[in-house]
Amino acid sequence: MKMVLPLNNRSKPFAAFAPLKFVIAYLAFTLSIAVWGPIEYYMFPLGKTVTYMCAIIVAITIGYTWGIEVGVRPCRGASEDSSFTRRLLDFSLIIAWLALIVAVISASTSGQLNTDISNIGDVYLSGYEDYQRNTGQYSLIFILYSISLPFNFIAIVLGFYYFKSMPPLRRKLVAALAVGTLLFYVLGSGKQKQLGDILIYLFAVIALKYGASRKAIKVKWVAIIGVISITSLFIFAAILGQRYSSIGVDADNINRVVNSRIFFKFDHPVFSIFGLDYGLSIAMFLSYLSQGYYGLGLALEADWQWTYFLGSSYSISVLANRILGIEWVWPNNLVSQVSITTGWDESKWHTVFAHFASDFTFPGTVVLFGWFAYIYARTWISAISYENPFSVLMFSLMTVGMFFMPANNQLFHSPGGLFTVVVVSILYLWKGKRYDRPAALWRRSHRRGKLVPQVL
Repeated sequence: MKMVLPLNNRSKPFAAFAPLKFVIAYLAFTLSIAVWGPIEYYMFPLGKTVTYMCAIIVAITIGYTWGIEVGVRPCRGASEDSSFTRRLLDFSLIIAWLALIVAVISASTSGQLNTDISNIGDVYLSGYEDYQRNTGQYSLIFILYSISLPFNFIAIVLGFYYFKSMPPLRRKLVAALAVGTLLFYVLGSGKQKQLGDILIYLFAVIALKYGASRKAIKVKWVAIIGVISITSLFIFAAILGQRYSSIGVDADNINRVVNSRIFFKFDHPVFSIFGLDYGLSIAMFLSYLSQGYYGLGLALEADWQWTYFLGSSYSISVLANRILGIEWVWPNNLVSQVSITTGWDESKWHTVFAHFASDFTFPGTVVLFGWFAYIYARTWISAISYENPFSVLMFSLMTVGMFFMPANNQLFHSPGGLFTVVVVSILYLWKGKRYDRPAALWRRSHRRGKLVPQVL
């Protein structure tokens, strides 16, 4: 099949395969940190881990290439305009703002809203004082937050994507929502996930805009992205440093009190460059990018027990148990078994592959991620060729999952993440194909008085 992609031959290969190149580079970089980084892991089964990751990379390459070669054919009979997209964005903005306001009011009335930037670590710990892991008990505020999460995602991603073409009021609402989300969750609650998520959304949108423009990326944008990345690194490191400082962990005692299976190497260049204290914060952040490979290695050596397609997601296993009365299989998955047999706790990372392997086996997971890469390629081509808003959403969501591959099953673990996957997938399957239309057809529709999806 010939790919329908209106790019010239010179720009086509780079634009089409840019996400694949980034994924391979990202996985290689994070794996190299696990091998040569500032942390040493006890009895790390390095050979098995590297071999398995090579198989994953090969499968992703094959699946992605297949998706590019198949291509995305235009839907010439489509009659959709931008009204549905505009209503979806407006509705999502309303829900996201209501959820944020309720969360702020709840935190304020309970005395848990922090306004002191030097107190981020303490407020984060206070939020988990009465928390018991894996109880399946959710508060009303958490349930409301989970339900609102898909709409927060849609509002911010589409808001970023259409920012220049939106009316001033919508621009202000989108910008204020992004800033308000960061202030509440990072400063007010001491969490860093929301900062990471919004940065990934921004990265995905910039990549899509770059692909759709079919122009070589400018040096200034490389510089801007570099500055944002470095600044984000230091922010993440500072937050982690405050968390550990609030529980009395520092360079003098970290190798005794954190985990017996990891050892911080203070002779590593990270500490020579950044000093002992800030170098420790940088090393902690780097462990977030790499420790999952150690968990994967331990999982590769663990006894496998099938979890009936319910063990890869904590939320799915809870819902199956609560609603359908099915046995709770989460304690039987590889992540839990590694925790029991080695002491590498569930709260540590194991990569997304160890999670899916509980349901699909390790060889099956290799095939599964080839299929994911196939979908990833198709959403990329659809988004940059036709500026399909639902491909924009799906690509951005899968990019979040891609960034968390070295850590955990981020998209399916929490109720909010699972609900976001369900909502975005339904929109993509329901409406997505109708927006795959050549630019010429959009222009003709515009002359007939119809709005085009690219203009809100």
